Amino acid sequence: MSPVFTIQKIGLGMSTGQPPKDDEPGCFRRQFHRITRNVRQRISGEGRSKPPDWFLDKFSTQTFTDPEEPLYQAKRSKFLCGLKLAFDPTEQAHYRWLTIVSLAILYNVIFVIGRAVFWKLDELTTMWFAVDYLCDIIYFIDTIIHAHEGYLEQGLMVKDSHYLRKNYMKSDAWPYDVLSLLPTDIAYCWWTPGSCSYDRLPCPVIVRLNRIFRLPRMWEWFDRTETATSFPNAFRICKVVMAILVLIHWNACLYFAISYAIGFGTDNWVYNITGVQNETLAHQYIYSFYWSTLTLTTIGETPQPEIDVEYAFVVADFLAGVLIFATIVGNIGSMISNMNVARVEFQNKMDSVKQYMAFRKITGDLEARVIRWFSYTWAESGALDEENVLSSLPDKLKAEIAIRVHLETLRKVRIFQDCEPGLLEALVLKLRLQVFSPGDYICRKGDVGKEMYIVKRGRLQVVADDGTTVLATLSAGSVFGEVSVLEIAGNRTGNRRTANVRSLGYSDLFCLAKKDLWEALADYPDARATLTARGCQLLRKDGLLDETIFENAQTTQQSLEDTVRKLESTVISLQNRLQVLLADVGEKQALLKQRLNRLETRAIEAEKKMNSLDPEELRHQIVRSCEETETIGNAQGGSFRSLNQPAGPARERGHSLSVERSPGLLNVKTEPRSKSLRLKRIQIDASK
Repeated sequence: MSPVFTIQKIGLGMSTGQPPKDDEPGCFRRQFHRITRNVRQRISGEGRSKPPDWFLDKFSTQTFTDPEEPLYQAKRSKFLCGLKLAFDPTEQAHYRWLTIVSLAILYNVIFVIGRAVFWKLDELTTMWFAVDYLCDIIYFIDTIIHAHEGYLEQGLMVKDSHYLRKNYMKSDAWPYDVLSLLPTDIAYCWWTPGSCSYDRLPCPVIVRLNRIFRLPRMWEWFDRTETATSFPNAFRICKVVMAILVLIHWNACLYFAISYAIGFGTDNWVYNITGVQNETLAHQYIYSFYWSTLTLTTIGETPQPEIDVEYAFVVADFLAGVLIFATIVGNIGSMISNMNVARVEFQNKMDSVKQYMAFRKITGDLEARVIRWFSYTWAESGALDEENVLSSLPDKLKAEIAIRVHLETLRKVRIFQDCEPGLLEALVLKLRLQVFSPGDYICRKGDVGKEMYIVKRGRLQVVADDGTTVLATLSAGSVFGEVSVLEIAGNRTGNRRTANVRSLGYSDLFCLAKKDLWEALADYPDARATLTARGCQLLRKDGLLDETIFENAQTTQQSLEDTVRKLESTVISLQNRLQVLLADVGEKQALLKQRLNRLETRAIEAEKKMNSLDPEELRHQIVRSCEETETIGNAQGGSFRSLNQPAGPARERGHSLSVERSPGLLNVKTEPRSKSLRLKRIQIDASK
């Protein structure tokens, strides 16, 4: 006891002489809260501390919090004492709540119609009132929860209450919830409960039939249970049986109600209420249930109907019974066959192997070993094909499941304890389980090594060449065969096995192929170096490692790695320069294309202008331009002469090509040198 607490206690005692009365309720309240908290923790296991598993925590998926956006954050309600109105339908607490709601729905489905017809069942009015309104409270709370159930948007759970209510109102569920909550019990004000008898039916509780509109919530619980349970076929059978019993119960209630409407005891078909035994509730219900069972299952003999109403009801029951009977036979038959589908497939495989051995006349010890291997496989794993079973899952989930399933084996493997999570996931997905019988050799000395092995279950012996001397014993978690698949330079045995390994009993081994191992180690050089170092230790121990070759190989590998890195950097720089040059060439090419287009356009326009002129006018323009040129030349020193004056002695030529002597040359069209211009000219001429 602390000094402060002691002084306070003494001070209280001196001032009052006894503990204050107001502290007694607080003490009892604290004790009650402590007891309830301990009971809750014992039931749910919340307060139990689990020892940390460093291996599992290292490779398990981390838990992330919700995004910070308001859409994905739950808000506290102002009207419900700050309660967060957002419920995750994937949590276990939501599933438990659906269980409670389903029980309330099942109560209303069974007892509302039963109490409405069997008046003696409705006599316990006080108890029924308590249960009825307890179910109504559950319905009301479930409506609030249903209106605030989270839904996925872009893969994230929406928890904003406003959006949850909006999504609820868009769904088809809210009308059924509202109908099931209508206060039809108001009819009790003028229809007094407990006032029904054999001559006054139905009972007032019939007004509560609207409570069965909440059946979709029970179907949701069925779907959730069928998905979560480990025995789905057994649950389906139980669900079908329950549905059949409910249908028979309702049909029995209808039979009793029709008997009342026609008149009890008026003929042999209706229920006869006379007699001490027939007046009891137990006999009334059991007889009605018996009649309903015979009618719906179409077995046995029932009383012959006598009036039209009875005939119509029996015909309707027979038709419904045929459908129900066919449903029962079909569903239960398929469920039972699905329950044994794995066993049937395994048995077919074993029978095929037996037939093959009989056809090939394989008998004796080998046949017995094959049969024992099948028996062991079925007993240990149920002949499950893990690859096909998990094929629909992504690699991440498959790796986590494999780590959980083979946790005890993987935690014993030293190379997995220090490796990265990505490498472990890659290796686990490539492991293949193999089962060996007693006396089977996993590998022999001198064989070419193509796989490495990890012992999952069983014991193996490393034996000498004589097959009797045991050199070592391997148990779960042991690794062997990695020396042959690592391809260590300097290994005097090459890639061959260095020992004989034999199974002592039935052994389950994980097999990892050489190709798969090197694909996984390609991105993890540290793990590859660890495996190589361990392989070198084993080779040095047996004197099978040539140190000179190994060191030269390491040096060569390092130099090769440096060379490859330099080449990679050089190639990257050349690629960058090439990209820059290509970009420049593209720009220059675009500019050249633009200039060519402009030149072609100008040439076409000039050609059009020349073609549009008259030859005589063109000749006058040429003469005028020449005169202007001559005038300019005279002004500059008389370097030019007029076209009308003789220009001295004519040169000796065949003909003169002047415009005056050869006017036809004005109509000659020059052909452009560019092909594109020629094509455009042809198009223009064709259009004219």
